[in-house]
Amino acid sequence: MMLKNALRQTKKILKVVSINLILCLSILSLVEGLSSILLLFYKISKIQPMSEIRHTEYDELLGWVNLPNVNIPNMYGQGIYFRTNSQSFRNSEDFSINIPPNKVRIICSGDSFTMGWGVSNDQTWCQLLTSINQRLQTMNMGQGGYGVDQVYLWYKRDGTKFEHNIQIFAFITDDFVRMQRAKSLGYGKPLLSLENGELVNHNFPVPRGSFLAPKITEGSRYIQELRFLNLWQTLFPRKMETGNKYVVQTPAIAVKIFEELAKINQGKNSKLVVVYLPIYSDYYLNESSFWRQYLQAELEKRNIIYIDLIAEFRKRMPNEQVETAFLGGNGHYSVSGNEFIANVLYEKLLSMPEVAVILQQYN
Repeated sequence: MMLKNALRQTKKILKVVSINLILCLSILSLVEGLSSILLLFYKISKIQPMSEIRHTEYDELLGWVNLPNVNIPNMYGQGIYFRTNSQSFRNSEDFSINIPPNKVRIICSGDSFTMGWGVSNDQTWCQLLTSINQRLQTMNMGQGGYGVDQVYLWYKRDGTKFEHNIQIFAFITDDFVRMQRAKSLGYGKPLLSLENGELVNHNFPVPRGSFLAPKITEGSRYIQELRFLNLWQTLFPRKMETGNKYVVQTPAIAVKIFEELAKINQGKNSKLVVVYLPIYSDYYLNESSFWRQYLQAELEKRNIIYIDLIAEFRKRMPNEQVETAFLGGNGHYSVSGNEFIANVLYEKLLSMPEVAVILQQYN
């Protein structure tokens, strides 16, 4: 009898202990979950949206585009200003539709390396070309975060309104990767596909939602740190996107874009010049090899002018000066980096008879 009572009492104690243990674990889990969520919101609250937010607005075709008539005196630091004209280009003056007398007009199309992230308007390589040849008038159609697709679509919509003699279409390797998704850094963008030999935009109009709350959009990366999401992804891993047709089609889409640009320029009596810009890692690594070789071969077949500045960068830039050419040692071009690109690019342009005759027509 006493043994039965003892067993009964033991079971009660174990039951109470078990319930308390479950309650404690539940409370700890709740606290852990709430702490993770609170930490997530704290991190999001501390985010400084990317600098482009200060001078861009939502655009249903491009995702984002420069605001007109922006003037930010200390955009990138004391005295480092950012200005756009009424046509939303990174220039201090507006442009007439027609080319001014005795001027050679160049449109510089590209991403933030063309826009000149981190330097003032007059220190971008595009603007510095006018210091080398004062007969030049350059229109800066560079935009931060753009892929090759967005650069093309912006020029096609807004750049073709203007007469010009040369279009320099510049890019870095990442600009091809950006073509493969309908979002860049969390923000919506166009997504081009190739169907029956024609370019088709599969993300028009670009959804506006991600532009309404920039902090939440850019803070979405912190959601990946939530323990629950990590557990879910461990239990139900996503399949690799090896079948993503946009990835597979990227090389063909890029070449089609350049074919279209060549036709547009020919119709405007202008020359298209495709320029591969170097980034810091290109000096040491060969991550860009596929695209450099592919474009060299494909553009040569189509008689499209192609300048590989990565080769020139490696050949002409002394090793001890590489870091000084980039902000922070490995970011965007510094003032000296922009000067290097402008000087080498202009020299390469002069070495091509069909371009040199345009640049020197008023000598």
